Amino acid sequence: MVKNIKLTMVSVSVALALGLSGCTVNADSQNQAVTQSTASAQAHKLTYLRTVEGIEEYQLTNGLKVLLFADASQPKTLVNITYRVGSVDEHYGETGMAHLLEHMLFKGSTNYPQIDTEFKKRGMQTNATTWLDRTNYFEVFDANEDTLAWALGMEADRMVNATFDEQQLQSEMTVVRNEMERNENNAIRMLLSRMSSTAFLWHNYGNSTIGARSDVENFPFARLRAFYKKHYRPDNAVLTIAGRFDKQATIERIEQTFGAIAKPEKPMQAQYTVEPTQDGEREVNLRRVGDVPYIGLAYHIPSGLHPDAAALRVLQEIMGDYTRGRLQKNLVETKIATAAFNLSFMLKDSSQYFLFAQGEKGKPTDVMEQKLIELIENIAQKPITEEEVTLAKLKLAKQAEQAMRDVTAVGMELSEYIAKGDYRHAFYFRDQIENVTADQVQAAAEKYFVASNRTLGRFIPTQKPVRAEIPQAPDLTEVLQDYKGKAVVAAGEVYDNSVANIKQRLRTSQWPEGTELNIYPKKLRGEEVIITMNFPSGSARSLTNQGQAIGFIGSLIPLANANYSKEQIATRLDQLKSSIAISTDAGQTSIAITTDKSHFSDTVLFLGELLSAPTFAQQELDVLRRSAIAAIETQRNEPRSIASNSFRKALYNYPEGHPYAHLSLDQQIEMINKVTPEQLVALYNSHFNINNGHITVVGDVDVQQSSDLLRQVLSPYSNNTPYQRIKRDLKPLAGAVVKTNTPDKANAQLYIVNPIEMKVDDPDYIALYIANSIFGGDAFTSRIGARIRVKEGYSYSVGSGIQADMFNDTGLFFTVAIAAPENMPAVVDAFKEEVAKVVNDGFSDEELERAVKGFISNRTRSWANDATVAGVINNASKEEVDLAFYDQQIEAAKSLTTDDVKAAFVKHIASLDFNVFMAGDFAKQEAIEESVGAQ
Repeated sequence: MVKNIKLTMVSVSVALALGLSGCTVNADSQNQAVTQSTASAQAHKLTYLRTVEGIEEYQLTNGLKVLLFADASQPKTLVNITYRVGSVDEHYGETGMAHLLEHMLFKGSTNYPQIDTEFKKRGMQTNATTWLDRTNYFEVFDANEDTLAWALGMEADRMVNATFDEQQLQSEMTVVRNEMERNENNAIRMLLSRMSSTAFLWHNYGNSTIGARSDVENFPFARLRAFYKKHYRPDNAVLTIAGRFDKQATIERIEQTFGAIAKPEKPMQAQYTVEPTQDGEREVNLRRVGDVPYIGLAYHIPSGLHPDAAALRVLQEIMGDYTRGRLQKNLVETKIATAAFNLSFMLKDSSQYFLFAQGEKGKPTDVMEQKLIELIENIAQKPITEEEVTLAKLKLAKQAEQAMRDVTAVGMELSEYIAKGDYRHAFYFRDQIENVTADQVQAAAEKYFVASNRTLGRFIPTQKPVRAEIPQAPDLTEVLQDYKGKAVVAAGEVYDNSVANIKQRLRTSQWPEGTELNIYPKKLRGEEVIITMNFPSGSARSLTNQGQAIGFIGSLIPLANANYSKEQIATRLDQLKSSIAISTDAGQTSIAITTDKSHFSDTVLFLGELLSAPTFAQQELDVLRRSAIAAIETQRNEPRSIASNSFRKALYNYPEGHPYAHLSLDQQIEMINKVTPEQLVALYNSHFNINNGHITVVGDVDVQQSSDLLRQVLSPYSNNTPYQRIKRDLKPLAGAVVKTNTPDKANAQLYIVNPIEMKVDDPDYIALYIANSIFGGDAFTSRIGARIRVKEGYSYSVGSGIQADMFNDTGLFFTVAIAAPENMPAVVDAFKEEVAKVVNDGFSDEELERAVKGFISNRTRSWANDATVAGVINNASKEEVDLAFYDQQIEAAKSLTTDDVKAAFVKHIASLDFNVFMAGDFAKQEAIEESVGAQ
């Protein structure tokens, strides 16, 4: 998987579990790098190096670095191994090799030939990502010493003993091509890729990690094996283990597994290509089918290790903040652009800084382009202020503090800093940001954002060009030699979120106004407090013709207030180190709050201030309206959106004006254009009430004080608006085939969607859920995943699911896949053949056992997240379900037989006459076929 582009430091959630039990590495295997002799293992003990902010650093004599980040309060474990190899290490003709190799390492190794099966059996989430300077493989699983042992053994084995062969490579080619085609449907991805390749003349940062199709399809297999042997070695890797684990036992297992790998005879060869200073404006024009235009700017900036990097990160926040940022203020709110954002890749060598502006369909972009350039290159005329820097640093400090509350997420994020040379730079960089001044931000902006360093861009001969000299990265050993870091974040208590434990502490009460309050007292990491609120209101009748309007209410509450500007609201939340998210849709208002114990009361009171005085100002409504319309316009030629709209149009059975009624894109735009502030005020006053509400608080809070405070803030919102749950209503459609042509789109989208009679408390539900898990619940090991992705290589992403709840008698069965247009008929045929195989042969005992274990493990792992548990408690309250219901589901799954799951599948899925909805460039393929047939 190619790393996703992210605008901020976002933690990645993962899972993959492995163990050593019964699996030893043969000393006479083809790859002799691993030996299992006791003497060798004893000779390679872990050496303790240092501890920084709770992370203990060790090293083996073979060069492997090990980071242990323990937190017993989180009942999950992360194993993340980061190799300092990415697309930057590819030679001519090898682009995409690092990413393709990432795929191949899931094919197994000498002593772990079926790792995908083991992942599924052990109920793990698992994946890997490839980026410019690194590749990482990660597993997250509910804490289990045997699983951890297996994980370490597997990762050590596939470091040097991966067994992928040429036949497997050829099979995987189609999957990677499909991933390429998916990326080609994304305008921003493609524009950014073209800008990078234009900005870099010599350095491999200009190459897309996914690679050139010609390279991926044609490089010799021997070169891939050589690339693997060259870069996958202990002295080029860092192993991170985070969460709950036995420290001493884990150290011993690392010594037994990774410690037995021999130290390479020759050191890694350092990269030496340096990108020369850009000497003039550059331009790239991307012409593809679409509706909404974009303008992008790219500038070279120093390495993420350079002192200027911190100032540039602060500048990124000053420019891009949604409420206070210069892009929002000068481009979006002035109606020059419908959206604008910036991002930077803080990389090991040199880096890049990007700005993007989104235009309107059919409108020229000349003014938008000019204003975007002026905004970034004329900062000397509008200097950075002390207030801007203070607010940006405040927000970044909040984000850094919140991120440290999840040790497994921190363990994942460290990969980015390991790629740059040292994990400690994550904390050092945070500290640098704290000390940034307005003068430093101003100086960095004036130094790097000059015309000759811009890639939009044109070549314009200039007598005296102004150039941005990119300095070399500093020596991290010298920079970090005395660095100690900050105090370790306060750990949470060791108290697992089982049904029994939750019920033992959970305190439930009902307010006279009707709201049910659930408080689960528990000490969380960083003294975090999580609040989840849901307030159902209204009915299909009271919300007639309001389906588009009501969605604006939640977005506008924090943007338009009688007592605060939106900038003041954002600043206050940063000061409180808290987040408040409000969303509204037909039938309910949802509020999610993340805060900490010391700011709990002030944050709840501030929520009350937001709810008491929203103004739904015309100016802010106009900004959201234009963004919403632009988002709709992007759907006109996207296969995924078109296929999705097709099945909604065909299946939805709601009358005109119903809040759930299907609307065409033009109808959606028409309804959005009709929304007024007066309409929103009336809707808010009538449809925001707590009469049927449900609130859950998880954290170390006083039950009575919390209840009193929340009621004090929310009790004014009680009214007589009738509430009636809006039921799902779908047409009994069967056997429909809807095929939509989308010109110039390399990737096609498939949805197979049918209504089914099913509720979560139906006697067949668990059997059907497990049956679907086996059939389509995993992209690799499920029936259709193993057939369509692994064996046939038609699709990068394929799977199926069941949608059901407690209140609707009608649910959905759906299958989703992407593929090249010419392969889509084969995908549909393969799906139907796999359905027939279940009817004829049923499921195996091994499949059932694996699926049930996965179901139980997934439940345990997801409940290890306290925010998830808050949602579970709140949903149980809303659905009038005792938490014991979740344990009953597990017991029901344990008692299933293969006859049970087959019967459920045959009754509810195999008996369907499937509805097929697809969108893609089928006309192009049909024209090719006609041309071939005519020859």
